[in-house]
Amino acid sequence: MESDQKSLTVRFEGDSGDGIISMGRLFARTAARLGYQVYTFSTFLAVVRGGQVTFQARISDAPLLSQGNEPDILVALNRQAVADNAPRLPKGSLVLHPPFGGRCDEIPAHASVLEVNFKEIAESEAGTARSKNVAATGVLLGLLGLDLDTAEEAVDELFRSKGPDIAIANRNALRAGYEEGARHCAIAQSWVFPPKDRMARMLLSGNEAVALGALTAGVRFFAGYPITPASEIMEWLAAQLPKVGGLMLQAEDEIASLAMCIGASYGGVKTMTATSGPGLSLMIELLGLAGMAELPVVVVDVQRAGPSTGMPTKEAQGDLVLAAYGSHGEIPRVVIAPQTVADCFTQTIRAVNVAHQFQIPVIVLSSQSLSHRMQTIDPPDFDKLEIYEEKFWDPASGPRPFQRYADTEDGMPTPRSVPGIPEGMYRCGGLEHNEFGNPDFAPVVRKRMVARRLKRMAAIARAFRGTTLAYDVGNGSKLGLMSWGATAPVALETLNELEKEGITIRALLPHVLWPMPEMAIRSFLQSGIKTLFIPELNATAQFAEMLRAHFTKELLENNIEVVSITKDDGLPFSPAEIREGIFQHLKHHCGPEVLR
Repeated sequence: MESDQKSLTVRFEGDSGDGIISMGRLFARTAARLGYQVYTFSTFLAVVRGGQVTFQARISDAPLLSQGNEPDILVALNRQAVADNAPRLPKGSLVLHPPFGGRCDEIPAHASVLEVNFKEIAESEAGTARSKNVAATGVLLGLLGLDLDTAEEAVDELFRSKGPDIAIANRNALRAGYEEGARHCAIAQSWVFPPKDRMARMLLSGNEAVALGALTAGVRFFAGYPITPASEIMEWLAAQLPKVGGLMLQAEDEIASLAMCIGASYGGVKTMTATSGPGLSLMIELLGLAGMAELPVVVVDVQRAGPSTGMPTKEAQGDLVLAAYGSHGEIPRVVIAPQTVADCFTQTIRAVNVAHQFQIPVIVLSSQSLSHRMQTIDPPDFDKLEIYEEKFWDPASGPRPFQRYADTEDGMPTPRSVPGIPEGMYRCGGLEHNEFGNPDFAPVVRKRMVARRLKRMAAIARAFRGTTLAYDVGNGSKLGLMSWGATAPVALETLNELEKEGITIRALLPHVLWPMPEMAIRSFLQSGIKTLFIPELNATAQFAEMLRAHFTKELLENNIEVVSITKDDGLPFSPAEIREGIFQHLKHHCGPEVLR
């Protein structure tokens, strides 16, 4: 990031019935349309009513890599929000809250306070206390001087489906709140900054970006079963697939979902399903079928905190080992982890391309914070996107007789046929088979087919040589960092901040996690680093353990210490937490020469 980057972090918090998510989305949409870069984070309990809800929105005049640390402005709709956040409020912050019938002694002296009766404004201007969340957002927008007309357009869009009367009532509440906030704008002057350009930006969630990527890649069949936090992918595609001649089916469970996708893939259609950890566990047997039958299919796993039902609405990165190794027996597969909302679009396209290029199952590892996060992205240039179109066996020019599972020197698959292609019939199932697909349990056939599948993984690894994100601010630095998924950009922001303090850390942030990008990782481990930090959101350091297992020789030969920075509390890392993990290790284990 640029050293002169300006940003503002706002946290909205209150009871689940307070409309906190609507507040955050209204603020985020308004900022995005005014040209600001936006990055949001939300967390809530898996209950219909009750419990705290938090929505954090960070806006900036330059691209953002994380949700930020503690808020500059806290908009608290209940006393618990004040009590929970007050001890961590930074110096100079502002707390905006309604009257609580007494002083909030928890608020530190270094923070400013603005008390506004949002409920009274809503009842007066909208005729209902239910609009108090919109009135509160209006106060915030007035404090910051953000354009009221743009905010009113966002209100109309958010509440259009509820009817014109509700939209008008909320517009009135917004306007009255805005006027109240504008009267106190002096206390927020330090956070007022214009965007560097006025270009309106796309504001998408990770789930929306995954669905858009699938549609763009040519997916025309989706089967799924509702599960938090992946359901929005299915809901979005249910509305959009019919417009392009596609079909969405809600199955009776996750097993049936993947089975339907495998059947559609056998028929030559690009297919995808989406689930979370419990659903991926159920799909493991059918992933084996897709691998054995060599049928392309994409499974999006939006990770959540487990095991079992765990915490459906909370963040985790605990499914990596399951995604990479989960199978009885061994099958070729690819695991890809997007890191940003823009990545959710591009990496989903890559997943569909790879699935059909190599005729394998591909797993996309998203996560709760990434799936629900709203982030500004530049509109993609659809003309420049590379979409792989699979070529099927042609009876006029293809080798005869048709051998569905013929061996190749380079490990690449031969063209497959689909029902309806003359002379292209073959047996397709989960039994071990020969070149024609006929079941065959002879040891020599088994050995040949196992080798064939292993060669496929080698071919995939060769194809992924240049698909990692390398970040190098300090040639010769003895400190390195690797991370993945939604944690990677947060780590990158941490490194940017440390660089300003004269501490350089080299980083490698892979999108493709399986097969592990061996050439890039080996080169990175041989670059002179002696301490390698790996932040990830699980309790058992899954990526770090995979790295130790696959690169034991390189780690030992180069005398590299792997330092895991882990947490598993249901929340994403903040830059401050990763920074603290790095400094705690340096303080206790490394000499001053490491910081040079």
